[in-house]
Amino acid sequence: MVVSLVCGVLTTRLALGEAGVEYYAIYTVLIGFPALLAFSDLGSGAVLVNSIAQDDGFRRSKIVRGQLRTVWRIMLAFAVVVMVLNTLLLVTGGWALVLGTPGHLPGAPLAAFISITIYCLAVPLGVWTRILLGMRRNHIVILLQGLISPLTLLSVWVMLTVGTEVVYPFLVIGSYFATALVGLLGLLITARTATPLLSSAARHLLSPRRHPGQRVMDIGWPMLAQLLSPPIAVSTQRLVLAQWGSAQEVAEYGVAGQVFFALQGLALAAGVALWPHYAQRRALGTLARGPALQSLIFGSSVLIATAAIWLVGPGLFGFITDGALVVSGPTILTFGLMITCVATVYPLGMFLMDKPGVRFQAAPTLIMAFSSLGLSILLTPMMGTPGPMLANAIAIVTCQIIPFAIYIGRHRERLYSSATTRDHPTGEIPEQGGSGDR
Repeated sequence: MVVSLVCGVLTTRLALGEAGVEYYAIYTVLIGFPALLAFSDLGSGAVLVNSIAQDDGFRRSKIVRGQLRTVWRIMLAFAVVVMVLNTLLLVTGGWALVLGTPGHLPGAPLAAFISITIYCLAVPLGVWTRILLGMRRNHIVILLQGLISPLTLLSVWVMLTVGTEVVYPFLVIGSYFATALVGLLGLLITARTATPLLSSAARHLLSPRRHPGQRVMDIGWPMLAQLLSPPIAVSTQRLVLAQWGSAQEVAEYGVAGQVFFALQGLALAAGVALWPHYAQRRALGTLARGPALQSLIFGSSVLIATAAIWLVGPGLFGFITDGALVVSGPTILTFGLMITCVATVYPLGMFLMDKPGVRFQAAPTLIMAFSSLGLSILLTPMMGTPGPMLANAIAIVTCQIIPFAIYIGRHRERLYSSATTRDHPTGEIPEQGGSGDR
């Protein structure tokens, strides 16, 4: 986190100082698109995580191999569809409309097209994170993804050093190249760590009729609802500001985000590690405590960090922007409030990752996402940069934290360790005289 934060700060200072606020605004909008398209496996990767976490022999399991083939095929199809849309937006001039105010800068639509093209090429590589998460090796994921920020800084520095003003809209491409490179490295490491799982699945990847996969969308569809919520609720914040705000407000959001999204990344990395932890302990019948304490620790830690950022804010953001931009106190506080809510809800969500829990989460999570987007559009013209963050915080508390806590309290018998959960580690509990979800 520290390396990513420092490199992110230096990248922002470099881009703002050399290219200016308007070109940094287009950088801010474009760098958010991978998060906007974070559902590349349509939720099916959750099946891999659960299967690998609960099966010590997953490397040679035919079921896990079939699941991996299916997930991989879904990701390939997703990449093809996004690439077609990307091409249509370029040839029709749609990119300028999507990007809002910054989209009218010279070269912005082409920069968007190149960035999304690189993203599409890297999508199939991303399966490695699901496998390592199931293996409870999230520390490897964190270490490898920590390389993205230094590589981005290096690429931006090289482009600004050897290029002219023509390269300003294309600075963000370095981030996409860095992500693709780390994805390739992660896939190679995972292939070696999980031998022979990846090689055996890849061998028949393009022969779906002769080598069909496994059913994955029974969890995938409700999981997709959860994967759609961050793009709708958070990743659209940049686009809302671009459409209903100014380039200055988009840039302010981007500068503050360099600090707060690094903080969120730390919270989410710790939170997602709870998923296989809970799944394994529930399968073994040793899960005796709920996620309340973890939620309290996560939320209070972010609150303390927000207070520290607010105290040093003028000096910190003054250094980041080199005086070219002011990050206001309300922006700092609302950003901190939003990340606090995200950190608080994460352990609750990870505790509910059995099949019935995933299905329950779908409705409140989607309601949260659309409520957040609607409130963002309403509040942004009135509040400016703080509007989307305040909207998201309100939506998370009312639509996720409160409903999740109530659900956990009402379903203690299934969610906590018992004879029932030991007999049915997936969370599917047959009814008397038949089978079905409880």
